[in-house]
Amino acid sequence: MKNQYYGFELKDMVRQFIAAFNSIIINRYNKNKDVVDQIKAGFYYGPKERALQDIVNKAQSLKLPTIAVHYTSIARDPDRVFNKIPGFYYSKAPTVEAGAFDSDWLQTPIPVNIGISMSIMTKFQTDMDQILSNFVPYNNPYIIISWKVPTSQNLKDNLEIRTEILWDGNLALEYPVEVSGAQPARVIANTSFTMKGWLFKGPSTEDTKNIFTIDQDFVPVNTFNYE
Repeated sequence: MKNQYYGFELKDMVRQFIAAFNSIIINRYNKNKDVVDQIKAGFYYGPKERALQDIVNKAQSLKLPTIAVHYTSIARDPDRVFNKIPGFYYSKAPTVEAGAFDSDWLQTPIPVNIGISMSIMTKFQTDMDQILSNFVPYNNPYIIISWKVPTSQNLKDNLEIRTEILWDGNLALEYPVEVSGAQPARVIANTSFTMKGWLFKGPSTEDTKNIFTIDQDFVPVNTFNYE
């Protein structure tokens, strides 16, 4: 812990989560159910209570639909800890010149489960139904995203990481039961995910210690005739 290190892993993983969901489109239909317009749902980082205060335009009306995302917990995942080795070498493809396999060193990262809260806020029930239809069928119950080991690890090549985003399968809906004349109506759906990511150590700056060979004769038992 004496070497300060920050590899932006938490920030990158939250951005990856948002990028995985940041293609939700809401259609506007006419009476014949033909698409006449499309709206892309916006994302906001932070709790929904903060978002409801911040996403107000100059006309003092909410910019809906909006999806608020933030992480709520970080926990070490013991199910993905196999041992406590400091790191490992991994083989890469053989080079054309040498014709032999090359290897690189990576310090063992720490597996963490990141709890993510997501709140979907819409003005109309049909917008909420469309958003839920956009992501629920594809999270049954998880999706996999692919990213690479942070460049701060100083690896020679990019090394792929596959991270599972596990949906808890629940959607808690909130309706505007008590609404004043000055408060716009909105529908809110709350759900949560667990992102199985990694936190990395800082790259090693120490050289490998010298390895010494000690010649020693051992006699297993005193009754053994050993010369």
